[in-house]
Amino acid sequence: MELDPHQSVRIFGWWAQPRLTLAWEDIKQKNLSWRHLRDLGLKPEELMLVQPDKMQWIQRGGLQLHDILDMTVFPVNPLTDYRADLAELWNLQCTPEQLREMGVTYRQLVERGLNPQIMFYFNFSLSQWMKLGMAEHDIEALKDRECEAIFGMPKTEVAAIVADFAGAHKM
Repeated sequence: MELDPHQSVRIFGWWAQPRLTLAWEDIKQKNLSWRHLRDLGLKPEELMLVQPDKMQWIQRGGLQLHDILDMTVFPVNPLTDYRADLAELWNLQCTPEQLREMGVTYRQLVERGLNPQIMFYFNFSLSQWMKLGMAEHDIEALKDRECEAIFGMPKTEVAAIVADFAGAHKM
């Protein structure tokens, strides 16, 4: 990947000039983090060209969990790739759209321990949960008071909305 002179000096120093390219080996050798490289003005797409294997970025250890919000070019799934737990994911304060961009599904969240009490704290609407993959059978498993707490409506209403939505998308 090509660097401008400013980026080259910031990465390699004054005495290593002229270095106008950056390779994955340079990133590993200098232990450069994703955040540091982004702060230098390098775009995610450029960094992906340097190393297209997201697992190399993760395994090298130069990532913080919040960096994956910036890595949707791969994408990095916080649950399956980064092995984050629900508390870490909640702390990121992702929107449902961001979760979808990262490849997170409702099923993955449930496998990680998502339950009605935790769903309440994510504060997503019914349509947002459905976009993540919540289905009719998931609503059936909820108690009426859980539907009230999470969605602000009785379970019968929630079930009817989900059924209407599912029926409309089958046509």
